[in-house]
Amino acid sequence: MARSLLAAAFWLCLSLSALSEAGQPSWEKLKPQQREVLAPLAQEWNDMDSAKKKKWLGIAKRYPEMTPSEQQRAQLRMRDWYSLTPEQRELVREKYKTIKKMPPDKRREIKQKWREYEQLPEVGKGQ
Repeated sequence: MARSLLAAAFWLCLSLSALSEAGQPSWEKLKPQQREVLAPLAQEWNDMDSAKKKKWLGIAKRYPEMTPSEQQRAQLRMRDWYSLTPEQRELVREKYKTIKKMPPDKRREIKQKWREYEQLPEVGKGQ
C-alpha cells in the first residue's frame, strides 16, 4: 500500500510535464495504438477531465520511444494509480504539492532516496 502510494506520487511528479496535443477524444475515438498503451485507463477514460486526458495522451505519444522496461513501468504505474481510491489519489497529489514546493536540492535528495529504495530487493521494501 505505502509502496503503491509512493510509486504513484513519483510517477505523478515525472509525468505532469507530459501534457501534449489539444483534443480530448472519447475512448472509442482514440487510435488503436493509444488504446493499447492506455488500456489500464479504459474504464475511467470517458470520465476524466481534459487535463488528465492530455497528460495520458502525452505519455502514449512518447510510449513507442521508451525502452521495454520503461514501457512496462509506465503500464504498472497506470494500473497502480487507478487502483488507488479517490482519497489515496488526493493524498498522493498533496504529497506531490509538498515536494514541488521544496528547494531543488531537497527534491534531488528525495529522488536519490527513491532510486535507492527501488534498488532494494522486493522482500526488503516497505519493512
